[in-house]
Amino acid sequence: GRQAGRQAGRQALRELTMAGGLAAAADAATHPFVLGVASAAAVVALGTVVTRGRLLSRPAIRRWQDSPRACAALEHNGVVYLSGQVAKIETLASTDITTQTLETLAKIDDLLAEAGTSKENLLSAQIWVKDMNAHFEPMNKVWNAWVHPTNKGVRACVEANMARPNILVEIKVIAALP
Repeated sequence: GRQAGRQAGRQALRELTMAGGLAAAADAATHPFVLGVASAAAVVALGTVVTRGRLLSRPAIRRWQDSPRACAALEHNGVVYLSGQVAKIETLASTDITTQTLETLAKIDDLLAEAGTSKENLLSAQIWVKDMNAHFEPMNKVWNAWVHPTNKGVRACVEANMARPNILVEIKVIAALP
């Protein structure tokens, strides 16, 4: 067990150092401290952990609502990442910033629930509004009513040109799994 782990760590160090042109460092791999550092480097570079002779691979990435361009949500290592969300495309031309923000946050709630989390676990939000002077205050009223009162994440809001002329707000969030 332990010997196999050491051998795998030494081999990973050799592969890493050879690839970087540092072959002399591979000879130092017999020292326990260097072996520990080499194993850590192998984990970072290869995404694999060697423990008691077994290889444990990097955690899987789960994806939801895949499209040709991107997925709507993905989870990796207990963190859920959402793509930027906008209101219903079909009704953009007839909706104001308040309605678009409500629809966008409803989509976010649905995606977070599908991924097994909620706004209560919000870590970060990025918000883009089409016109800061016209849209920031009404968007903020909807946001403040929606965001969890005691578990707010960090947030940024900027003015931006949007992908379509009738999009007034786009929101992207990151949340932890409970």
